[in-house]
Amino acid sequence: MLRLPFPTIIAMELTMKNKNKALEVLRRFFLTILFPLAIFLVMLVITRSKGITYFDFTWEMWRTVLVNTSSTAVAALAIWLQIKNGRFDFSGGSVMVLSAIVAGNLAMRQGLSPVAYLLICVAMGAILSTLTGVVYIVGRLPIMICTIGMALVYESVTYLVFDAKGLNMMSNTKLTAFGRMPLILVPILLALAIFLVYCYLTVPGQRSKLLSNNQQSAVNIGVKEARNVLQTFFVCGLLLGLASTIYGSNNTVAPQAGLSTANTLFANIIPAYMGLFIGALSTDAIGVLLASLGMAILNYGLSCIGLGSGGWQSIIVGVFMLAFYTLMAQLPLWKAAAAKRKRLKNEVNAA
Repeated sequence: MLRLPFPTIIAMELTMKNKNKALEVLRRFFLTILFPLAIFLVMLVITRSKGITYFDFTWEMWRTVLVNTSSTAVAALAIWLQIKNGRFDFSGGSVMVLSAIVAGNLAMRQGLSPVAYLLICVAMGAILSTLTGVVYIVGRLPIMICTIGMALVYESVTYLVFDAKGLNMMSNTKLTAFGRMPLILVPILLALAIFLVYCYLTVPGQRSKLLSNNQQSAVNIGVKEARNVLQTFFVCGLLLGLASTIYGSNNTVAPQAGLSTANTLFANIIPAYMGLFIGALSTDAIGVLLASLGMAILNYGLSCIGLGSGGWQSIIVGVFMLAFYTLMAQLPLWKAAAAKRKRLKNEVNAA
């Protein structure tokens, strides 16, 4: 009987482990990108059946898709950061609008660079969001009441600054650089870096998880809740500032009132919730990004077949969202039922 040397056996075992690890990485990668890939293939079949040939791998299409993905994903990351910490910030849309108006007008009047515009947006977002956190802590108000109240305050300020003219940078190609390819990738990469570093590589980010899971236990072991809330609002403000950079570059921003800025926020909420499921095998940040990519592909495909505006798009997206959430909610039950059937079958075979 041939007996292999001990080092050879160890090398073979390591090779097998590395091979299994590589296969697991590939499996996780495929399942993670499955959502946008499936949407692309479905929309490709639909558009081809209607004789539409410009939904394809053309640069024109993907440039539009990537721009829409970036604008949605940055705002969705800000929304998800608060949700995963047990809060929903209704003032996020007003922070985006006011930051874009102030930063855009200052940049145009002072002849500043696009980088300066981005930095002012981020600074404004951080200041406004942190102020909301201070009011929340000092006032000891319910989060809904506090953030709605601050949203109304920020909206009123949009009528008090720059003669209530809002912002229009659409014709200023220099300042809108971060709203177009390729520089629009800068805000999304910065947002991903900020989100991942804060949530997974910092102590405050880890303490936020403790507070959201069991607030009383976290406080009992020494977590300073007020300080952590302020830190989270500050980081969320950074993300909202990056989102306002893109928003101000691609939209005519008018003064707002009556919580109309909530629409700006809620327009990006779907990927925030979808990202939790899509990123289950990687991270929630990657999930939010891929969910935003999938929704951008879906919306572009609907536009190609003439359903990109009006009520039909809202109906289709709404039904799609409900179907997705229903599937994700039922999936664990289906897995449990399949495992039970397999176990019973094995017991019968064994008998």
